[in-house]
Amino acid sequence: MLAISVVAFVAIVVIDLLTPIPPTERLRALRQEMTDLRTAADSCRQALTGEEARLLASDERLDSLKALIDYYEGLDPRGVPADSYEVYIEIFNTYNEDIPARAAAGDSLQAHWDACRKLTERHNAIADSARDLAEGLELIRTDREGR
Repeated sequence: MLAISVVAFVAIVVIDLLTPIPPTERLRALRQEMTDLRTAADSCRQALTGEEARLLASDERLDSLKALIDYYEGLDPRGVPADSYEVYIEIFNTYNEDIPARAAAGDSLQAHWDACRKLTERHNAIADSARDLAEGLELIRTDREGR
């Protein structure tokens, strides 16, 4: 009984693999994939917007800290005055501690931007395939020569 079940299962799998997918079914699958990719790309774009805003805020904070450092260093040509040194060194250390996080955030933003670009490129490739298939099925008609 087990042998008959295995043979039947293998036969069903082979038949499924050999049976071509109807073009309308393939178009439906492409449209669903396009929808899924569009949703993912939109979500990715929104996440990038938030990540960019956080990076800009970080840049503004670092610029502000750098301006304070420059201010304290410019108070006296011989160096930071002794009565300002504690505040200066705290600001200086905070600035130096924040730099690696800023660099990592920039790298992360670049990686996320690349991932979003790939999603968009994949969406566009699927859209082209779907349009070609729809034209082949005569569901739509486009003149690619601009006429």
